Amino acid sequence: MRFILKLKHLSLRQKLILTSIACLVLPTVAMLYISSYYSKLIIREHTLEKATQSLAIVQSQSNAIMEELVSISNFVQFDPEIKTLLEEAQDHPIAARQLTTRLEQIAGEKPDLRLTLLTRDGRAYSDYSFYDFEPQQFAQQDWFDKASRLTAYETLFLGGLRNYLPPLDHDQGYVYLTARALTEAIDQAPFAYLIVSRTEDSIRDLFAGLEEDVYLLSNENIILSNRNADVIGQPFETIMNEETSSSPSFIHLRGENQIHLSLPLRYADWRLVSLAPYEQLTGKLNTFYQSALLLQSLFAIFFLFALTYLLGRFTKPVRLLGEAVKKVEAGDLQYRSNIRGRDEIGRLGRSFDMMLDRIQQMLQQVEIEQQLKRQAEMAMLQAQVHPHFLFNVLSSIRLKLLLKHDEDTAHVVGSLASLLRASLMRQNEFVTLYAEIETTMQYIDLMKFTMRFPTECHLDIQPDPLTITVPRFILQPIIENAYKHGFTQSGGIITIKVVTDADMLRITIEDNGLGMTPETLQNVKDRFNVQKRDVIEQMIAEERTAASGIGLFNVYSRLKLLYSDRFEMDIDSVYGKQTTIVLIFPAAEPAESVEVGEHHV
Repeated sequence: MRFILKLKHLSLRQKLILTSIACLVLPTVAMLYISSYYSKLIIREHTLEKATQSLAIVQSQSNAIMEELVSISNFVQFDPEIKTLLEEAQDHPIAARQLTTRLEQIAGEKPDLRLTLLTRDGRAYSDYSFYDFEPQQFAQQDWFDKASRLTAYETLFLGGLRNYLPPLDHDQGYVYLTARALTEAIDQAPFAYLIVSRTEDSIRDLFAGLEEDVYLLSNENIILSNRNADVIGQPFETIMNEETSSSPSFIHLRGENQIHLSLPLRYADWRLVSLAPYEQLTGKLNTFYQSALLLQSLFAIFFLFALTYLLGRFTKPVRLLGEAVKKVEAGDLQYRSNIRGRDEIGRLGRSFDMMLDRIQQMLQQVEIEQQLKRQAEMAMLQAQVHPHFLFNVLSSIRLKLLLKHDEDTAHVVGSLASLLRASLMRQNEFVTLYAEIETTMQYIDLMKFTMRFPTECHLDIQPDPLTITVPRFILQPIIENAYKHGFTQSGGIITIKVVTDADMLRITIEDNGLGMTPETLQNVKDRFNVQKRDVIEQMIAEERTAASGIGLFNVYSRLKLLYSDRFEMDIDSVYGKQTTIVLIFPAAEPAESVEVGEHHV
């Protein structure tokens, strides 16, 4: 808990450095652990794969040797020349000599390959001298009885037998051989027995150069071949417990971990067993792995120091920016960070300074806006300055006209009095739409009285939007422009249409007066196609030159200042036909700014 509380009081820069270090150290430790774990698995699998490949090669070569013995047996059995010579050799010594030569040819260039033919009548023929070994002795061996009972095409495989030709192969203590009964047909008795043998080193040489200890085992689990000739003929159980060894498996034998593999041979139910010392096979890989682990650790430590140093330098602008924020928070808006650069921190420092400049500009702009709003309102209220007593005089005149029953003139004077009172007495900036329409109609009544051409006004207001609040005097300046510029040569019709759409109010003022030429229309649109800031600048410029009065630009300026981008004005005109002005702005304003409408006096 204390550690968490201390972390909360650290600065962003310190948290960033600690987080970066943690993001480097934790993944590195996890990666080293995972790498160690999976590297051991990979080494284990690689070692097992290597040992399997080595034993598979020995298996293939051993099968080839056994296949060769079987092929020689088949060749002898199906060679008609040997059958003929065997029959003739009984009476002719030359045929016996030819048979011996034929066996020598079959043996070929393999010096350890020995062929022996034994007939049922006791004759023997071989590719070796009878002075070295008497072939009839085979008939006295324990296995010969089993060979004599073989059916046609069956082969007896024997291994781990004592070398019966020590004078020829004095350095070889063991041989393995195959025995077959030669018959002319399956249902006939054998006419001879063929014995093919090779020395044990023909298979033992396959084990040379292997790191694994390979054993050739019989179907009775007797060792038939191994690099250590002393174990040949012994049960394999003296080496290891067969019951506890599946293939492949990792076992503990002779005080070390070993890989146990077993692959069968194609003939005689013999099999090859490999015992590979695990540490010996993986020694180089472990050394490489440990070196790589040490190198990774050194690199991680180096990068940790480099990261700490670089983070300190890279985050220095963040610290300076934080100090600048504290200065600004204390109220010093003149302070600047002066952080520059092409990276994100440099852009952030530059943006921060520009933001402070912009804030100062906005404060000045807000102050100017408030002043302009007050000036616009004053310009609206002071368009025509009339003493208060003028309003009282007009009221008295209207009363006398009513007494004389001149109601039309009295109505005009009443409208003038009401309009004058609205100019003098209203102080709120917002009124209801009903009050704005009423003021506009009073102005139209006055204009009808002063204009020599007749005009009409039509109202088209959608279901009860009259309670909506709008800024004061936004319709009267537009109506005044229609009379001053549109109805100078003839009368016409003014149509005021009000529509509400969602939260927006759409007011359309249309007259069928003189209209504007395309050039004039374009000039007017260009003047009103400006942003809020441009409006402020234009109002400042007009304030310095001359008062703008209550005109179309006054309406546009006031609404633009109030609603900004949510206000739109559209002007369309056809010269000689009509002019249409559309005002679109939000339909809701604060209730405290609203002044209720008034009635005619």
